[in-house]
Amino acid sequence: MFILLSREVPHEEKLNFIIYIFSRLTLNLGSLIYTFAVSYSILYFTGSALYFAINLAITSVVMTLMLPLSGVMSDLGDKRRIILSGEIILTLIMAGLLIFTYFNGFNLFAIYITSFLTALVNPFVSNSFQTSMTEMFHKERIQKVMGYVSAIMSSAIIIGPAMGGVLFGLFDFYIMILIFTITYAVSTLLDFFIKFDLYYDSEDYVLNDTTATEAASAFGKFKHDVWQGIEYIKNSYVFLRVFMMAAFINFFASLMGIYPEKAMITELKFEPETVGLINAFDGVGVLIAGIIIGSVKQFKNPVGLMKISLLLWTFTIPLYLLPLYTNMTDTYSIVFFAAMGFSVAAMLQVINVPLFTYVQLTVPQYIKGRVFSAIGLFASSITPAGTLLYGFAYDYIPFWIIHGISFAALIAVTLIFLNKRVITESKADVLRISAELKSSGE
Repeated sequence: MFILLSREVPHEEKLNFIIYIFSRLTLNLGSLIYTFAVSYSILYFTGSALYFAINLAITSVVMTLMLPLSGVMSDLGDKRRIILSGEIILTLIMAGLLIFTYFNGFNLFAIYITSFLTALVNPFVSNSFQTSMTEMFHKERIQKVMGYVSAIMSSAIIIGPAMGGVLFGLFDFYIMILIFTITYAVSTLLDFFIKFDLYYDSEDYVLNDTTATEAASAFGKFKHDVWQGIEYIKNSYVFLRVFMMAAFINFFASLMGIYPEKAMITELKFEPETVGLINAFDGVGVLIAGIIIGSVKQFKNPVGLMKISLLLWTFTIPLYLLPLYTNMTDTYSIVFFAAMGFSVAAMLQVINVPLFTYVQLTVPQYIKGRVFSAIGLFASSITPAGTLLYGFAYDYIPFWIIHGISFAALIAVTLIFLNKRVITESKADVLRISAELKSSGE
């Protein structure tokens, strides 16, 4: 992290980094406390993985539908205005839930409605932030920024669930919402001071203006703008397969999002403080992986690294079942779930960061928003189906059958989509961009 604060880095970029870190850290801490409270409450009061999955599915479906529009707006609109307006709206939505819950207590339908409303706005904020990264920070430092950000964010992942578990046992549900509302407001205030156009170059958007003008008389501007991102991916052998793989990753990630909570809360009957403590080890995994990613040199083969991590991740799927199918004591089960959470979180960092580093480096700035929205569209397209399918399956099908099928399927799709040609061509892309940066004096 000290590299990003060294003398060689411009003062405004250092300030961007510091404000961005504190803004995201504050928001993530509140978000994790709220998410823990919602997840535990749904499973505690209903005992159903399906009701829990419905909440996740609502978010996935709505965000997927909003992604094309958010991609176009983040490329063609004022990114700063989109981010700040969206964050103000999200703060007001959470304030509304806070008032309702204070007078009515926990209500499943109120949670569903809140998830729906926040999912309408979140894609615009997150997509605009993603496309602003190479305008907030220099391209040469993007991998380090992303690595150190994930490492620092891990402190929220460590503290958030642990705090959520303690607060859940001590206070009413609305206290969790109050904390989240305050953190949203603080994060929004901090983001007012970020310089989103530090490395803005109008020439990056010249091609975008030309194609948009041509499209206006042919198919309609919006349709063309949305299709451009999909067309860019469709015409690339590497991008098409990587993003199809991203969709399958999100599908199987639904298992990791539902199973641990279902097993710990409804099967093993762990107390909320215990669940919160176990979930905190996810943050430790993110911390260590983030520090390593931020410290090493620029990845020369990010997609290849992603493939190795994916194959390792598949073996955690059958291993996760051990506490339920062996005579483990509660103490050993707690240690086991903490270790698995640590391992899975670390592997996911080594899957996600290389993927987004590759995209940030290789995709032209003028179309980056639409490509990111297309990534989200690919990745999220089957997430709702996965969430509902796993939610239903965990209520009615033996766990070993679910995990056995998932294990075999994930290995198969990884080997099919991340084949040798994909690895070779993606590596060549990164080496070409690195050479161009060096030759241009950047």
